[in-house]
Amino acid sequence: MIKLNVLKKAKADDFIVVASLPDMGRVGGLVSSFLSQHLKTQLLAEITSSDKPWVSHSDGIVNAINDSYKIYYDKTHNLLIFTGDSQPQDPGELYRLCNTLLDYLQSIGKVKKLYGAGGYLREQVTGAPRVYGVVNRPELKKNLAQKGIEPVGNEITTITWFNGLILGLCREREIDAIGLFGEIAETAVPQPLAAKSILAALSRLEALEIDTKPLDRQYESILEEVQKKKEPSKFGPGIG
Repeated sequence: MIKLNVLKKAKADDFIVVASLPDMGRVGGLVSSFLSQHLKTQLLAEITSSDKPWVSHSDGIVNAINDSYKIYYDKTHNLLIFTGDSQPQDPGELYRLCNTLLDYLQSIGKVKKLYGAGGYLREQVTGAPRVYGVVNRPELKKNLAQKGIEPVGNEITTITWFNGLILGLCREREIDAIGLFGEIAETAVPQPLAAKSILAALSRLEALEIDTKPLDRQYESILEEVQKKKEPSKFGPGIG
């Protein structure tokens, strides 16, 4: 079940939207959450979903799981940001989430363009992750070409779940949409450098000023954690 809770009324026109959720390497979630936390944003609305076929448990007590998705607005850049920590598990719930979001966006005013984001699994990644794009109208391909962003390769025939579906539903509503996908070589560990490359591409496309240094620090922290897990313990079995 999807529920929209509007916390602050807003009206805008020709605003940009960044809407992405965690996927491979959590890239989509890293992009949207970073923007919501590091720009001057205000929380406009919250969407809750309760589609999980399980419950949480602690100390013999179970509780239903409700996922929360938040919509922020940055007045300086006329930018709305949709973010969350997970994705619906049920396809029907995913469609309802996307359409609830789009209904809300169109109730505010005219959407100029929506950007999605996610990870692009590649066999080998060298140097800073590159960003590739998809569009929901052929005319938008020139936007990417002008900024040196190549299209996603033809080996990819489907883009699944929220970060793909939202682009197609935008097309049905005649909303221009672009998907930006950063290279990753690992899916199980968060990939902040791919998110950083996507934010750099977004900055070029929309003339945004975004300080991404915190993502470098996040990457270094992840490397340290991975290295700790690889290192053998200095201590054997014992007590005390």
